[in-house]
Amino acid sequence: MICVAYENLLRSVDESAQEREQELRETARITIESVRKKAREQADLVRQSQISEAERSAATEKNKLMYAAGAENKVHLIKIKEDLFSSAFAEAKLRLSGLRNRDEYPEIFKKLAVDTAEALGAGAFHVHIDKQDEELCRRTFTSLHFNVEIVADLVSDGGLVACLPDGSVIISNTVESRLERVQERKKLEIYSILSGD
Repeated sequence: MICVAYENLLRSVDESAQEREQELRETARITIESVRKKAREQADLVRQSQISEAERSAATEKNKLMYAAGAENKVHLIKIKEDLFSSAFAEAKLRLSGLRNRDEYPEIFKKLAVDTAEALGAGAFHVHIDKQDEELCRRTFTSLHFNVEIVADLVSDGGLVACLPDGSVIISNTVESRLERVQERKKLEIYSILSGD
């Protein structure tokens, strides 16, 4: 009987141990499954975070590249506009370089002389001209009845520079100086036209 009781006790301990082992296995399985689930969730969060960061980084890089390309295009466009502007005035200068040989040049010279004389007011003044215009200048100012001293010391495509005897007022009315003034005045207007504004 003691044997049977001992056997029963052993069986009971064995069954208890098996139950306990089953419980521990089930607890371990649940814990492992929970850890795996949390690890998957964390991995998904990390992956999603990395994807979001990569998307933000790509968007930032795209914006930088777009801005750089836009700035580069603006610089290129400005250069093209400047080249067109320079080309237009180079063409104008080339056309005006032959002004002296045109039939209308004496009238143009007279208009430049009158404008200059009116700007200087009454009295004597000095007129600086290109040697090629010396005879035309004498005839023009004689016909206008202005008292001027003519100095043929310029090299120009036409026109004149006049000044008061003391040099306090100087007016440049040469083809080149008028073209430069027009160029400065028209620069913004031409750029605006080229820009389509």
